[in-house]
Amino acid sequence: MIVRRSANLVFLIGIGQRVSQSMVMLLIPLWVLSKHGSPFALGVDVAAVSVAPMILAIPIGAAADRLGSRRIVLVGALAAGLATVLSISVGNVWLFGFWQMIAGLGRSATWIGAQASVTKEKDEGNSKARRIGWLSLSAQLGNFAGPFLAGLLIARISIVAAFVVAAAAIGAISVYALAEESEPQLKRDLSTENSGGSASVTKHFGRAFGLLKVPAFRLVILGSMVRLVLIAVRNSFYVVFLHNLGWNPLEIGTVLSLGSAASAGAAAMTGALHSRFDTPKLFYISMFAMAISFSFVPLFSSFLLQTVSMVVFGIGNGLAQTSLISLLAKATPRQDQGLAVGLRTSVNRAVQVSTPLIVGSLVTFVVLPTLLFSLGVLCVVSLIGSAWFFKGISNPGSEIVN
Repeated sequence: MIVRRSANLVFLIGIGQRVSQSMVMLLIPLWVLSKHGSPFALGVDVAAVSVAPMILAIPIGAAADRLGSRRIVLVGALAAGLATVLSISVGNVWLFGFWQMIAGLGRSATWIGAQASVTKEKDEGNSKARRIGWLSLSAQLGNFAGPFLAGLLIARISIVAAFVVAAAAIGAISVYALAEESEPQLKRDLSTENSGGSASVTKHFGRAFGLLKVPAFRLVILGSMVRLVLIAVRNSFYVVFLHNLGWNPLEIGTVLSLGSAASAGAAAMTGALHSRFDTPKLFYISMFAMAISFSFVPLFSSFLLQTVSMVVFGIGNGLAQTSLISLLAKATPRQDQGLAVGLRTSVNRAVQVSTPLIVGSLVTFVVLPTLLFSLGVLCVVSLIGSAWFFKGISNPGSEIVN
């Protein structure tokens, strides 16, 4: 019964967290534009969402190992909901970015808790792959609903109403988490590591970065970086690109939602695909689909062709997410799953911080369509290089180090 309730909580986290996140990431550029903020201010506010998680994700992952994921989810969801509401109480783009930084930390904590609870479960055949696919499916359903809901609320009510709904979506998770029983079967056995007291933050960071000795885990980190570069630009300057074409918020939200629907469909097929293909092969196929389709988006202006590009991008994204989580679970000792998720989250947030800032600076000198095309080509080249460098990885589970 506890396992079933934990699964329900993980599914709720995936939907609620991603509805909130996908709504906010669409709303931030539109909010800054409504306040007549500069491209640099837009880059700063988008990056602010990821600053705190970049620094604190590893300690949060260690806390999930020690305390259980439910407590991390509870605190994170409460903080994210409150900060999202406070962010729209100010009219200054810089104070807005500060509150979005706090909200981003809370949303990241809920996602770390969800991933840690799934990857810690014992693998029984393809059962873990199916559970990971279920988590990814719930996230992609949230990604599908969020942009469309945000665009609809802006069109019918106001952008403030959209922010309130985004806050409610993440805040609702805390209510459900309070009613849940703890998940003792997912907690870490501390007798071997913490017999002399709590581990220091330095030890957490050292142990987390020690996981980079595993080649498959390095592939996870590299793949996460490429994937998040593309997603960070899609959620910020791709929105600006469509806005500059004259699209309204509902049209923008619809295209992003259709891409997320394709991601959900791909995630739903995870169990069947993992039984036929090895995880690294699925990873490369999905990542190339993302990068190549993104390279084509600056070449089109029609709704149909942009939708096709985002659908292909979404299919790749859905498969890439499940493949990366599966690689992480296989390449990492079970007692360090929280730390591994924390390190991957830190890298992801570092990418989400740096990418908008770099693109926001470069767009002053290079036209946006050229930047988007160059970014897609650069990601394709980096994937070709990683395929050659990591060509020997075929059985990540055999590389685990303790």
